[in-house]
Amino acid sequence: MRKYIWLYLVLFLTIGAVNGQNAIVMDDLTVLNQPAATMMRDYLTKKVTTQFTKRDSLLSSLKAAEDWDLRAASISDAMKEWTGAFPEKTPLNARVTGRIEHEEYSIENILFESRPNLYVSANLYLPRNFSGPRPAQLNVIGHAQNGKANERYQRMSIAQAKNGFVVLTIDQIGQGERGLLASHKILGTKAFLSGTHLFNFMAWDVIRAIDYLESRPEVDPTKIGMTGSSGGGMTTTYILPLDDRIAVAIPTCNPNTWSHRTLANLATDHEQVFFGAFGQLIDPRGDPLFCQVPHALMLNATSDDSLNPPEGVWELDTWLSKSYAAHGVPEKFKTSMVRAGHDYNQEQREATYSWILKWTGGDPSTFWEEETPLMKEEELWATQNGSVYNEPGSVSELDLIKAHLAQNKANWKNIQSKQTLEALQMQLPELIEQVLNTSLKDIKGKATLEAPIKRKGMTLRKFTMEPEAGIIVPGVTMGADEGLVGKEVILYVHEEGKSNLLEDLDLVEALLAKGYLLCGIDLRGIGETGPDNANKFWDFLLGKPIFGQRIRDVLAVTDWLKSSEINAQKIHYWGTGMGALYGVFAGTMDENIASFLLEDPLISFESIVEVDIPEYQHEIILPGILTYFDLPQIYQALSPRKLRVLNPLLGDKSAAGDLDIKSMDRSVRPAFKVHKNDKSWTMGNYNPEERKKYILSHY
Repeated sequence: MRKYIWLYLVLFLTIGAVNGQNAIVMDDLTVLNQPAATMMRDYLTKKVTTQFTKRDSLLSSLKAAEDWDLRAASISDAMKEWTGAFPEKTPLNARVTGRIEHEEYSIENILFESRPNLYVSANLYLPRNFSGPRPAQLNVIGHAQNGKANERYQRMSIAQAKNGFVVLTIDQIGQGERGLLASHKILGTKAFLSGTHLFNFMAWDVIRAIDYLESRPEVDPTKIGMTGSSGGGMTTTYILPLDDRIAVAIPTCNPNTWSHRTLANLATDHEQVFFGAFGQLIDPRGDPLFCQVPHALMLNATSDDSLNPPEGVWELDTWLSKSYAAHGVPEKFKTSMVRAGHDYNQEQREATYSWILKWTGGDPSTFWEEETPLMKEEELWATQNGSVYNEPGSVSELDLIKAHLAQNKANWKNIQSKQTLEALQMQLPELIEQVLNTSLKDIKGKATLEAPIKRKGMTLRKFTMEPEAGIIVPGVTMGADEGLVGKEVILYVHEEGKSNLLEDLDLVEALLAKGYLLCGIDLRGIGETGPDNANKFWDFLLGKPIFGQRIRDVLAVTDWLKSSEINAQKIHYWGTGMGALYGVFAGTMDENIASFLLEDPLISFESIVEVDIPEYQHEIILPGILTYFDLPQIYQALSPRKLRVLNPLLGDKSAAGDLDIKSMDRSVRPAFKVHKNDKSWTMGNYNPEERKKYILSHY
């Protein structure tokens, strides 16, 4: 029986739509003939290709060793700037917490402090039956949750120790005794917003690990090698511009070119990207390796690596070979590529043994890997319960990120008078452009309008706008009659697209009845042009975050709405979710936006740092924004315009509580009191029925 009732309802609604009983349906809000699902990928790929054409031209011009040295120096300078300043070196306070004896080697479980009370857990493999200072190898683990206890790295460490190497294998952040892999994303996001970089912590851990190796009498400090696969290959690559003590480097299953990775539609992790690197014609995936020349280097790759196209490896090989040849040491570089997937398998490990021994004074032919029993993860713990964060007095990376944020908050403006408000309103647009790395001034918009469409009680006109080459913003205007010119306009921007207007048809009809023209748009990478490809970090590497691109779209549309085609008397902004934030940022640049109605917006960027697990993704990452300002400063700068915020969300997308809202109110209200219009500012939580009444009362 239920089946027949359902079929009846579907038939009834379909007939109703055909007969005009529903005001608008999905087709009315669909502008493009077909979804532009690859628009953002194509747009970003073209941008990346343009930058790499310039980079490759630059590399082609390098001939002499001096040319390559200047290039390496510029890469080193850039990497140091991107990574951020390191702290002063402090005592390592290293201690051996356990020792495991084997016939041919021993293992020491080690804790040391890379920063005061920030512990790094490690295992030190010491060879027996060898005298004098020995060559050493530093192992940095890829994305393996069990860290230094990972089977591949245990086998490598044991084999190297049996053959006379001192081997230090450390837990990187988010691995082994240092938390969960998810922390890369969590800490990475929080670090970016706070004005620092997750790799700053990772790099300093490695630098201090090298210090620890040098402190051991068993180690020859002139013969330290380093290797790691995947994320460990990244760390091995990225450390070379920052520390010149690595005699032999073997990055595995990571070095590549972003030009090939982009063509393969590949993503990456927070610790592996640097804002605007492509704009400086530097490819972080491989260019740091030029800083290893003329010291020994081997790219340890596989032919079927799904994350690192072999074409990218061989292109990088070509450039590196030229640099080593120019320095007269072509024999110190090679690429090994075995037939395998993304791994650090035995064949790859044995290639590492042979290469590192070749350049530390041994006979490569004597290196092999024997089958050997492995230790349980718990046996390799340097802490009592498997977590460095439970050590007495320990601090975490998050503690340090929050401390960095606390220092930066001193830069934020406090509104105490009309003069301080005006100073903020003058300064903020420049700071926004600095954070977004783009100009938001004098943005023009021109749209192509289609013929009017009549629907019950309203007239619609679809349009498309091309704010820049390769980007289309589709939209629909709707009014209660044919007079679509010279009205007050409500610009509707939803984080999921203009089709969400269908959920508020009663509100739409009521607003049109009040005489407003409603304009719904899909910003780039949303709705008809989604997905946005932001999770790939290509926009970040280009230095053009999707957040800023979408603000440009908003400004292009508001410019067009003011043109003779629409001749908007006033523009009112209605934004939901991320769409709300794009609007208020645009509002600091465009005083013609008369009012703002924001639904479900993030309450503050600081909230993302404060919550345990942020639910906002790549589209929210604005590097260093909290160095200068947060959303309260944006809201302050919009005074005396009307600003209503409904149902704000914390960084984990849970509802903001009364205390959170009161705290925001204390920050923002003084800016509105300056103009004696603090009734123009409200923030609160509303149930669905209250929400509709409130929206109608706003207009």
